[in-house]
Amino acid sequence: MRQQTIDDMLETLRKYDTVIIVDDSSSMIGARWAEAASALSALADLAGQFDADGIDIHFLNDDRVGKNMTKREAVEDLFNQIRPRGVTPIGERLEDLLRDYLEKLEAAYDSGNLKSIKPVNFVVLTDGAPTDDPESVIVQAARRLDAKHFPLSQVGIQFVQIGKSAGAARYLRELDDNLVSQYHIRDIVDTTKYIGKDLSADALVKILLGGINRRVDNKGVEVFNEDAMKGPILRLEGPY
Repeated sequence: MRQQTIDDMLETLRKYDTVIIVDDSSSMIGARWAEAASALSALADLAGQFDADGIDIHFLNDDRVGKNMTKREAVEDLFNQIRPRGVTPIGERLEDLLRDYLEKLEAAYDSGNLKSIKPVNFVVLTDGAPTDDPESVIVQAARRLDAKHFPLSQVGIQFVQIGKSAGAARYLRELDDNLVSQYHIRDIVDTTKYIGKDLSADALVKILLGGINRRVDNKGVEVFNEDAMKGPILRLEGPY
């Protein structure tokens, strides 16, 4: 891939806020927790290269939040403070974050200041199916976006599977495939199944770009096998 193409892709990513939602349920204890921490620590360093805002990191059960993170050490420190526990309330956490964002978005729209609100990508890292109902939360958010005809790229929700759970893969596939036809709403969900290796910051960047460009519907990150997935999209600096 030509460097100019890479630069263009990162310029696109700079226009969006990136909000990570990490599954900190008890099933994440051990290798999966370490995998998520490693990928997001590296992603924070990369974020500093393309966006001064960095990334925000939220958790399903713990209320601690990492805001505007651009340094690996800050993410590592955040993860070290948290112990996975409990269930998988994806719907509840998504509802909180979407409500806050949509209220700000609608207020900006009503005041004629829409450009003050950046589009957003929510990325949910999870190893299992939710224990509540994110589907209804997503449908409600999509309907609010449709009601005021916001751009199709205004909000994206990307589910990324960690681990090999067949149940999680099945649920995420249904979430991606069925919502639009069943509820007649815009498509704001992308899912990426387990990619056969540890999650990395580079893979997350490609997943983000794929969701923004709406090129990964029904395939997840696999669409990049022809081009970007052949090699690193960013030159990683330091020991990754």
